[in-house]
Amino acid sequence: MGIEIKEYIEVGRFNSKTAGYYVLEHDAPSPDEQEIIESIPFMQGVYDFSMLLGERVFENRTVTVKLFRPLAQYDERKRLEQEAKEQLLLNGIVPIYDTWLDGCHWLGKCESVRADDDQESNSLILTVVFDCYPFALKDASGYTDEFDVDYFTDGVDQWTGFFVNGTRKVLLISEGANATSPIMTATETLLLITEEDERLPIKKGQNQDLFFKLKRGANLLTLVGNGHVSFSFETEVMV
Repeated sequence: MGIEIKEYIEVGRFNSKTAGYYVLEHDAPSPDEQEIIESIPFMQGVYDFSMLLGERVFENRTVTVKLFRPLAQYDERKRLEQEAKEQLLLNGIVPIYDTWLDGCHWLGKCESVRADDDQESNSLILTVVFDCYPFALKDASGYTDEFDVDYFTDGVDQWTGFFVNGTRKVLLISEGANATSPIMTATETLLLITEEDERLPIKKGQNQDLFFKLKRGANLLTLVGNGHVSFSFETEVMV
């Protein structure tokens, strides 16, 4: 076609640009909410328990990408179709890099690949459907261990890994759209105390407590003990 390919998807070994596909269409509708609504006999209205944990919870979303490969003879079209199905459908849940997202990626798996072969124009159209986590995730290149010092006050640290010798106050910034449960890796058993005075033991090794979440924005924590602990968490974005 002579037109530079700028938009593409990359999933495992599959790269639509490398294979010569143009992105014709991209559809990523907002995810459905997990609603828990109860009607109580003899009472007006209903009770909505959907935000029992303080935030809306969503189902997975369906992402559909339509790819167009022009100027390919029959044998090449059949080869491209087979390679795409093998490279996409044999993956489990993996990162799905999509230039449409601009600095983020999906997390999910390929549900189907439908091929429409056009003999007259020697072209191939693939409709690829993904089942994805409802939020997009910021790419790893967007992470940094240090934050803008304007976020911090005297005596508060500004990294995501900390040495603790006694008591140490730290600040973690969660830039995501909702609360997130961090993975905490410690060299020794430590105690974590939240701003609400909730106390959470961090055991030696890797920990993740799904009931402990970093709220969106600033989280001031107190660490007690002796050792090193690091926090790792995804930045989720609703797009």
